[in-house]
Amino acid sequence: MNFFQRFFGHLRTVHKHRAMVRKLCFKFGLYWQGLTHDLSKYSPVEFWNGVKFYTGTKSPHVGEREAYGYSKAWIHHHNTNKHHAEYWQDIGRDGRPYAIEMPPEYFVEMLCDRVAASMVY
Repeated sequence: MNFFQRFFGHLRTVHKHRAMVRKLCFKFGLYWQGLTHDLSKYSPVEFWNGVKFYTGTKSPHVGEREAYGYSKAWIHHHNTNKHHAEYWQDIGRDGRPYAIEMPPEYFVEMLCDRVAASMVY
């Protein structure tokens, strides 16, 4: 697959996913979240890694993990998007992990995200 196929394939997938999440969020009255969902996917670290590892059959994060042992794009994504459970986790001064309560609107967005991801990806 050449660069242009990967570029437009990844772009199309991101747009399709965002449109599906938007549709689902709107059903729950989460208009702003529906409109702004996953805008970080257009940031350089997420977008260009998505293009580089785009296959059309699996998440680009899988390819990046296979290549480097971790996915820099995924780390950036869940650390900048409140609809991911990982965003609400931290490590205390005692070194033990703990969770912060996720507000209901982000929990609903997370469910919309997962449903849309299962439909698109």
